[in-house]
Amino acid sequence: MTAKPVCTRPARSTYNLSGFASNYLANVTEQWLKPAPAANSAMLEIFRDRDRYPLRDMVPWSGEFAGKYLTSSVQILRLTKDKVLREQLKNFVAEFVSLQATDGYLGPWPSNCRLTGKAPNSSLRGWTWDTWGHYHAMLGLIFWYEESADRKALECAIRIANLICRKFLGKKKRGQRLVDTGSSEMNLAVIHSLCLLYRKVQDRKYLTMALQIVDEFGRKGPDGQAGDYLRTGLSGEEFYATPKPRWESLHPIMGLVELYWLTGQKDFRTAFEHLWWSIVKTDRHNNGGFTSGEKAQGNPYHQGAIETCCTVAWVSMSIEMLKLTANSVVADEIELSTVNSGVGLHSNSGRWVTYNTPMDGVRNASAHDIVFQARAGSPELNCCSVNGPRILGMISDWAIMKERAGLVLNWYGPGSMVTRVGGTSVELIQETEYPRKNSTLIKVNPAQAVVFALKCRIPYWS
Repeated sequence: MTAKPVCTRPARSTYNLSGFASNYLANVTEQWLKPAPAANSAMLEIFRDRDRYPLRDMVPWSGEFAGKYLTSSVQILRLTKDKVLREQLKNFVAEFVSLQATDGYLGPWPSNCRLTGKAPNSSLRGWTWDTWGHYHAMLGLIFWYEESADRKALECAIRIANLICRKFLGKKKRGQRLVDTGSSEMNLAVIHSLCLLYRKVQDRKYLTMALQIVDEFGRKGPDGQAGDYLRTGLSGEEFYATPKPRWESLHPIMGLVELYWLTGQKDFRTAFEHLWWSIVKTDRHNNGGFTSGEKAQGNPYHQGAIETCCTVAWVSMSIEMLKLTANSVVADEIELSTVNSGVGLHSNSGRWVTYNTPMDGVRNASAHDIVFQARAGSPELNCCSVNGPRILGMISDWAIMKERAGLVLNWYGPGSMVTRVGGTSVELIQETEYPRKNSTLIKVNPAQAVVFALKCRIPYWS
């Protein structure tokens, strides 16, 4: 038995947003997405150089940069349909795919330590987040396939999944499991992309591996207890009190809701919903940001850094919650995070994003605050620079949604959106200065007469 989301993103939709959203989308596209790969060439070079000596000095998460950049770019492309960006992404993906090893490996680490979690030498920082990097690569490749029908991108993701299954599927002895690669809240995140890929190609071993990872949530690895998300979610523990309350945990937690849709097992849904509400209650800041010092603290006024990547993950998780429940309060939370932290973490120029977007105080470019992640020739390359634009791109996931009876309008702002109801094209035009003013005029223009429900979000503040 399977379950279905209550509402989903309409695949064939076009957007013509105006106002502040349009300005930021244009600036981020022109000033960051288009120049970023050439201006920060290590984004792909680290894959080409993985077996070259001397070994490069990298951070454990260096393998994530290309996948995060691709994911952000595709989601913004959905909104803008920018032809130059589309062509650039086509070339970027072609090069990215060409750097995959014959066994399916697409990470930056040398052959003696691939998917082990262990750094190749002591000069590198700690354990590697190698499977985490492959998770982000798979996510970006799947999104690009959905946007472009590029079969090579999908096949690349399939080869990654096959490699992970060959290495870990069915392994129960310590030292052989995925959880034994350490950094469990990061490396177990691949459960999410395995579920998304299973939905595409119906290869049963991907679902089996995802269910195995759920079991490993409750196991111990070299870094202690893994996230234990299913048990803690079912027992009602607050997220900040769980074994792995860092922000990266939100990505494997999203695997739970995917498994609910794939299997219909209600425990997955119950755990996911509880953890989402727990974060709203204890750790979502008044500016819509999430985490303090990169993890949940149980105090929404904690003065620790509110990292860009954390808030991006929170919005992504919240979109899954919206699909699951169609609860307008969830859409309110997404709006709060997007319009406040999501816009606030970007420079007006679109060239840079912050690492920390505080509730008050100074916003610094991530290239300054976390410059230790950069390499020579790639001064702007860090986890937040490639990930920050995604929070704007994710507007494409929740602005207008479809449900059984018709359409759900969540995004309020000037501009228009065109989607389909059945086979009929429907344009929604908004004349408004929202959120500066508290009213909006919505015009509904179907290509021909059609009957459908249009649900308009009523913000809870109103």
